[in-house]
Amino acid sequence: MEERSQRAKIGGSGRRWQVFPVLGGVGLLVTMLLVTQTPEPPAPLPTATVVAEAVVTPSISTQPTPQNPISSLPAVDLAGQQLLFIDPNNQIKLWDGVGLVQSRGTVERLYGSSGWGLTVDQHRDVLFIRGFDWLEARSLRDNRRLWQLPITAYANNTETTILDVVSDPFNQLVWLVEKQRTTDAFQPATVRVRGLDSRSGLELRRYQTPLVNDPPHVLPIVNGPWLLADGQLLPFDPASEAFGKPLMSRLEFVQVAPDGKQALVFGANSLIEIDLLTQQTLKQTELATAPKINSIEHIIASPNFNYVLIIGTVFEETDFSQHIFVYDRDGIQVGSWQRKLLAERTHIVDTDVSNHIRFLDDQRLVLLHRTGMLEIINLATDSMQLISLREKPDLFERLEHLAGFELMPKLELLPLVENPELEYLEAPGFASAPLTPTTAPKPFGLTSIDGQITQLWDDGSSKTINQLVRTLIPYLIRRNNAPPLFIDLIDTDLVLIDPVNQTTHSIALEPIEAKSLDDLEGISASNSASIVICYSYHLDSSADSRVNRCRELNLQTGQTSLFAELPAATDLIPIYWDGRQLTIVGKTYREAKRSFDYLVWQTLADDRSQGQMLLQPLDVQQLWYMVGSPTVIYQNMLGNIVSYQLLDQNPALLIQRSADHDIDVDLAPNGQRVVLIEREYPLNHGTLTMFDTATGAELWRDDTTRDHVGLWSGDSQFYLTRTYQAVNSSLNTYTHQGKQGHSLLVAQGIGEFVPDWLGQQVVLRIYDELFLLERVNEHWLPLSKFPNFQTVFSSRSWPKIVYVYPQP
Repeated sequence: MEERSQRAKIGGSGRRWQVFPVLGGVGLLVTMLLVTQTPEPPAPLPTATVVAEAVVTPSISTQPTPQNPISSLPAVDLAGQQLLFIDPNNQIKLWDGVGLVQSRGTVERLYGSSGWGLTVDQHRDVLFIRGFDWLEARSLRDNRRLWQLPITAYANNTETTILDVVSDPFNQLVWLVEKQRTTDAFQPATVRVRGLDSRSGLELRRYQTPLVNDPPHVLPIVNGPWLLADGQLLPFDPASEAFGKPLMSRLEFVQVAPDGKQALVFGANSLIEIDLLTQQTLKQTELATAPKINSIEHIIASPNFNYVLIIGTVFEETDFSQHIFVYDRDGIQVGSWQRKLLAERTHIVDTDVSNHIRFLDDQRLVLLHRTGMLEIINLATDSMQLISLREKPDLFERLEHLAGFELMPKLELLPLVENPELEYLEAPGFASAPLTPTTAPKPFGLTSIDGQITQLWDDGSSKTINQLVRTLIPYLIRRNNAPPLFIDLIDTDLVLIDPVNQTTHSIALEPIEAKSLDDLEGISASNSASIVICYSYHLDSSADSRVNRCRELNLQTGQTSLFAELPAATDLIPIYWDGRQLTIVGKTYREAKRSFDYLVWQTLADDRSQGQMLLQPLDVQQLWYMVGSPTVIYQNMLGNIVSYQLLDQNPALLIQRSADHDIDVDLAPNGQRVVLIEREYPLNHGTLTMFDTATGAELWRDDTTRDHVGLWSGDSQFYLTRTYQAVNSSLNTYTHQGKQGHSLLVAQGIGEFVPDWLGQQVVLRIYDELFLLERVNEHWLPLSKFPNFQTVFSSRSWPKIVYVYPQP
């Protein structure tokens, strides 16, 4: 049973808009290529040092330059440049727009087949390839490997990982963005920026960045590197050789002009031109019409800033696609020009093509489609030219994938140099440091997976509490300040198991009910004396034979009673039960609207035979609830967000006209407060706002990102948020007065997190380890660790933490 607020997104069909893992198929694609094309890996190299020096690679032999079999390509004006891309066989290809496509060596284990792992130093004729194991620098003239660095190096209990590679034409070097973390899981990771000579790999500069959560993006300018980090600009001070105070906030994108003196930034739906030397705003323009997309994947601007492209993802009913929107300098969309890049996704083809588009000059675009079609688009004349770069025109389009797209200047090519194969690197293991063991082992959590209920202890041991015969969905009923009751179906009996004392309670079902039992939902009274379950079954195989039932079970006497009258809806979810009166949410999917109709229905007090409608489908466009809470949140037909008190049936307006916004709702268990997470489409940055549900009064407001996940403590006193970010994930604590204490920063990604009833302890999953933390003086401190969490279970899936025991 889902015991937290039901989350949904506003807009379109009303479905929840999610960030799809657009690179989800990349891992499988790379694995398939490696299995079919890569020989057995040699023995691993010795562990590199943290400050790894670039390894200069000698050549083995020299070969003549092979020619691509593609012939009769039309001449294309590429503005004195040539294209560099990676073909399906991991071959580096060059085309100058006039001659034949030429093969220029092979890429080994490229980091992501979208080409995010490629960087070109156009002034030193060097190609940087960021693979899974190595960063290598190659000469663009003859493919000679100049030097190499391990992507991840280990030394002195420190792990250093290269996150990004950026060429700097003004300082004539390449910047490496590197994350460093220690074996202390709760010591924040730091980020340093190192400037290397492109051809020799020698370190020339090194700067430490401020503490950040997201990987900073280096912006090369004339007087030093600036950073875009956590939605802020961090200017570089040449005098102190350090990064200064942040500029602006909630930024989505920055692009530096070719002269390195001005930049165009995008944030809060506005385009802002700034002078980098004086840090003054030159022009600010709000987009007249925001692009109708779910999320922004990439933004690029023409060199003179006259055009801005926004590439975003659109989630459809059964699939998703990527679209391009073009705006001029005044924020006006250029005509109705947009391009649907992709209408289909497969498990073996990368679907993110947002990095496959470049400006050739101030008004022309070049777009490399994943099928090998090259498109030249002139925005000024609204004309285009289409060229096929496919080696095998008869090959099925979905299986031919081109990646690694870059533009580079024309240069004189020399005979190819064959490079020695890079060795695979095996991670030596980087387990977090052990915590001081407790004097007496104590249970700290319950987990469930595939019907196996397991008790975890803080000394690393575990105990199986029960193995359910038939795992239902859901399989538990949560209780106030107590472990949940687990639901099993044994023959024709619904059996409820109390993991505290291993007692059971049964509800006898009719054979036809047990045979086709479906959509089971349950709720416990606040005093845990009784429960109510609602379920459906089918009289026969026809679609209109569905029957809904709701039954009460008195856990003290074992007696059951049936609710005689129920609302007309496909699914019934009991959301509030005080032992006398039951409130039900009804959901019915309407195919014509491709959305749900919602209703809220309530029995009369102490009367199982009658009820009344509180909210009808004509009142509700979208509904959020939390099982056990006496309040629901809904969006009415005017687009307003309203709270509704179930006991006194009073509504309160929270937000007016929010139809253009992306809304998440986290309702407190006691129903007295609610947190709304709101962002305007398609921006990444948004706000957290807490409201009093009875009055609609705003209690506080804070910034957040789309990666936010929130949970209430069982007693409704604390609201915890987690953001999963690549450098430092964070855990924050809020009350009705606002944020409490400092953020807990974790150098690794925080997975599942579950607070205890009082919000004083929380269990975090960090990769394969569970940590129990305690809040002391408004700060989270680790108490104990459960290592090798995954190895306890036979299933390949992650077990779910269903309860956190209170600690003495």
